[in-house]
This record gives sequence, structure tokens and C-alpha cells, in this order.
Amino acid sequence: MKNTLAAVATLVTLVAVSMPVLVSGGDIASDTERVKQQEGAIPDLQKAGATAAGYKNSSIEVKSTAHQITITVVNSKLNGKMTTDRNAEASTIASAVAKAIAGKSEFAAVVMIHVDYVRRVGNNSTVIHAI
Repeated sequence: MKNTLAAVATLVTLVAVSMPVLVSGGDIASDTERVKQQEGAIPDLQKAGATAAGYKNSSIEVKSTAHQITITVVNSKLNGKMTTDRNAEASTIASAVAKAIAGKSEFAAVVMIHVDYVRRVGNNSTVIHAI
């Protein structure tokens, strides 16, 4: 129940930060422009997610589209643990990233933060859990 409430709180935060923000001249940036604008903030989002969950920056990968941010936790300490543990940690990571993008026009159209836990050996990744 506690994890469900945390997930709902994260989703509410995401909806709040995803309200469209107008850019100069009253035009809304196109999806392609928005993704280009987001690129510079990716390292900060990676750091926010890693710091929130106690990982090295290299253990967290962040990709974005105009409407979604995908965070990949590579070889997590929770891969072999219970789903509820990963759900709680994913909520913490998503909340940290949501705070990092709040009020930034390049992320105004983001409506979802997705967290994947993967086991990676060499170039092969296996999804353990997707939230």
C-alpha cells in the first residue's frame, strides 16, 4: 500500500510538471526541438537519479523523448530482491528526476518517467523489472 501511494504521488508530480510551458514568442517547441534542448540536462538527471538511490552515476542511464524519460538502472543491488523493493527505489529515483525537470520548458511535455532494472553482461542486457 505504501509503495502504491508513493507511485501515485510520483505520477501526480509528473502530471503537475508536464503542463505545457510556452517558449519565446508564444510558440510551443516541436518534439524534435524539445529533445535537442533536453540533451544538455541529461547528465544532471543521471546524477539526480543516482544520488537519490545511492548509485554511482555510471550505474544510471537516462534517455528522453519529448514525452517520456527512461531511466535504466544497470546491475542494481536490488536485481535479486523483491519487486516491492525495486518499486520503492524506482519511485525515489523518479521523484528526484521529476524535481530536476520541474519548471524547465524543454521537459514541459514529459508525461511519464519510466524506470527499467537490467542485468548487463558485456553488451547484453536482460530486463529484470520495468516500472
